[in-house]
Amino acid sequence: MTDTGGDLHFEGEITQYRIVPIAATADQTAAQNRLTIAVRVRFYNRLNEEDDFEQTFSFYSDYDGSLQLTGGVLDNAYDEIFERITQDIFNAAVAKW
Repeated sequence: MTDTGGDLHFEGEITQYRIVPIAATADQTAAQNRLTIAVRVRFYNRLNEEDDFEQTFSFYSDYDGSLQLTGGVLDNAYDEIFERITQDIFNAAVAKW
């Protein structure tokens, strides 16, 4: 990684941050919830412009409906989501190597 003059450039933004119930209990409350995060990425390859792309990557993390999405639950969800999104972005950018 370098601050200037790199051959591969990434830029983007979070375009979606959504929490939805995915399973219900008999009491009509959420038994399980899902946090989904989507990131829009623009990738530029200075050495081969044909590899440039703009694409949305997303992933999710499910958690028990009885839990609040704070503290460790939120940290674990972020870790799971961003690990996967980062891997997907990396693979899309350098899979042709």
